[in-house]
Amino acid sequence: MSSVYKCLPYIEPKKLFDIVGTRYATVFLESSLEHNYYGRYSFIGIDPVDTISPKSGVSLQEQLEKFEELKKYHPCVCAHAVSGNPPGENLPFTGGLMGFISYDYARRLEPHVISVQPVIPVQVGIQLPYYWFGIYNQVFAFDKQEKICYLLVTELSDADIDGLLSKLENIYNSAVAIPQTDIDNPKALVLKSNFTKETYANAVKKAVEYIKAGDIFEANLAQKFSAKIDNNYKPEKLFCYLQYKNPAPFSAYLNLDKLKILSASPERFIKITNNEVEVRPIKGTIRRNPDLGLDNFLAQTLQSSSKDRAENIMIVDLMRNDLSKICEADSIVVKQLCGLESFTNVHHLVSVINGRLKSDIGIFDIIKAIFPAGSITGAPKIRAQQIIDELEQNTPRGISYGSVGYIGFNGNIDLSVAIRTITIYNDELSFHVGGAVTLYSDPIAEYEESMLKAQKLFETIT
Repeated sequence: MSSVYKCLPYIEPKKLFDIVGTRYATVFLESSLEHNYYGRYSFIGIDPVDTISPKSGVSLQEQLEKFEELKKYHPCVCAHAVSGNPPGENLPFTGGLMGFISYDYARRLEPHVISVQPVIPVQVGIQLPYYWFGIYNQVFAFDKQEKICYLLVTELSDADIDGLLSKLENIYNSAVAIPQTDIDNPKALVLKSNFTKETYANAVKKAVEYIKAGDIFEANLAQKFSAKIDNNYKPEKLFCYLQYKNPAPFSAYLNLDKLKILSASPERFIKITNNEVEVRPIKGTIRRNPDLGLDNFLAQTLQSSSKDRAENIMIVDLMRNDLSKICEADSIVVKQLCGLESFTNVHHLVSVINGRLKSDIGIFDIIKAIFPAGSITGAPKIRAQQIIDELEQNTPRGISYGSVGYIGFNGNIDLSVAIRTITIYNDELSFHVGGAVTLYSDPIAEYEESMLKAQKLFETIT
């Protein structure tokens, strides 16, 4: 397997997305926060050579093992420079898998424990698939720090890599030629929830009862908002407006024909680079204020909140335990506990946990050990998921609270937690928002927190 790349002057990723966004199987992973360390790179993958999705008689484990065999032949960096300097070790993704895992895939990972099935059948071609990844050997990579756009092509099978590189360059030139356009707000929609304020508060009360009974310490309870759309609705336009309203480090757009995924997630699920593992669970939220003094006061209030810190620390303990299944003994450290990260309308508490991957661990081993993220289940994870199924009225979460991102030929992995994530399937647009319920949760305050998290999605959609 060989690769080629070409370095060209930087253009805004959105300009290139305007060219390929309506193309089937385009995946756009966009870091929209250039001021912090998340925001250096963005990637667009087009025209995958194959897909990994639910197939009769072939499990995700088997498909990922075949991919691992394929990536053994990939060079760590692109081998042949057509033009410009080599991307070197700093470019984290040069090709590989791009896609998602649905939250509901957890039912496959723990079928003997999580027995409640979704009321909607989850089958590829009928309803949302449990997972979907494309194998991408044609990638645009944007380095916002060095102001370079890379065109990357990996040879798979009998691919004409020079011809594919020329195709990418033609797309790039088309994007350069198009004037920068304004971001228009899309057609307003009317949203409805599967909860009322009263029924959500009652569900929180029931979760607290489970905590008092000793079943769990914490559960993440979500409500689903949905709206009907027509054939003229433009999901790619909505995504650009979502980025404008709510820039996020893990924005993503996946165009899978009838299924579109639009994410503005602030949360990293897992990153692996050179076998070094990082997870960054978010737990603890407070609103922001345009007045700087009041905003600083709110941030300090969050950082000193015993309830919010307890939410975060319980999930840190859970995720340390999950990482112990895949990381070397004594390598797991909490690099940051309850640190403050600020976004457009909220402050969050974010912890950072690091470890070193064991040598015999494969991609599926990682997913089985830690998926879904503890920050959107609760603790203990399996019992919390059972209670979530009950209290959320067996409503499938789908892509919401699952994971979106890449798994590279070079061994690097970066997956987000799919919060603040809109799913469009056929004529329905939907998303989930929620929050952690603990022993001292106030039901009305929990409802209001879920609405705060949805604020930018509401502004974007309605």
